Amino acid sequence: MIYATDRADHDLRERMVSYLCSRFRSSLRRLDVESSGGTVTIRGRVPTYYEKQLAINSCRRVAGVVKLVDDVVVGSEEEAISS
Repeated sequence: MIYATDRADHDLRERMVSYLCSRFRSSLRRLDVESSGGTVTIRGRVPTYYEKQLAINSCRRVAGVVKLVDDVVVGSEEEAISS
């Protein structure tokens, strides 16, 4: 059984993922999105600070987002491996 809050979180997450994918940046399509009670967490890695800001600003535009938690890291995969 899916409860109303679970359904709302699921719908918010789906809208968020759809909106990020519509930004035409492949790095935004790879971000993980979680939603709980209107709080949305985005995490993952993007290559530039511009793309991080684009992801954050895009997420804030989606209806239903009460709070946004930013766990997006800027840098290439190679930098992550070498650290």
